[in-house]
Amino acid sequence: MRYLSRGRFTVPMVMRASAGAGQGFGCQHSQMLDHWFRGTPGLKVCVPSGSRTAYGLLRSAIEDPDPVVVLEPRALYGDREEFDGDPKYRVPLGTAEVVRSGTDVTVVAAGAMVKVAIEAAEKASASVEVIDLLSLWPWDKATVAKSVVRTGRLVTVEEAPAGTGWGADVVATIASEAFAALKAPPHRITLPDAPVPYNGALEARYLPNAEYVAAQVDTLVSKARAPLAWWKEAS
Repeated sequence: MRYLSRGRFTVPMVMRASAGAGQGFGCQHSQMLDHWFRGTPGLKVCVPSGSRTAYGLLRSAIEDPDPVVVLEPRALYGDREEFDGDPKYRVPLGTAEVVRSGTDVTVVAAGAMVKVAIEAAEKASASVEVIDLLSLWPWDKATVAKSVVRTGRLVTVEEAPAGTGWGADVVATIASEAFAALKAPPHRITLPDAPVPYNGALEARYLPNAEYVAAQVDTLVSKARAPLAWWKEAS
């Protein structure tokens, strides 16, 4: 409506939805589905990583004059987080946060994968900087690029199949705009291009965990090559 009316009309609509795997709901109810919305010009898409960011992003979304999709990882609903619920507090749409500093590699994550990335950073031998992307569209290119220029390496941790994940755009953008700073090929840690399993053990294998992410990151840093995904190693 903003486009068709040359800015005279807006659609200040917010769509909230629980999404994501990790709760044993099978392939019918476990997808993030952000790729359905990221390809639609005019829509903003954000994914909180906890109570604080959910509060701040939702308030920003309500105040935005255009449609915003807020995808809440249902695996995080049971997590508690202390923060000051100031009614004036906002997490700006399109802005990422550096949640852990490091010098060897930049790990970009979103939603439930932020917690996984932080835990992986604690286990890794490399010094890992973790960025919580928060908004999948538009995403914060400046924050990610600034970090990668300093660390020289980029890894995305995505709760998305390899073929449709948001990390493809992040990797392509950084490879194009900060290629000279890269010491190793950008690497994406994703889900396999397969439905989410219902069985608990299979679902746990399907999702990235801290140990797997740490091993992938350390391989990239130490060998300057992108490691194989677990399902490619198994084959």
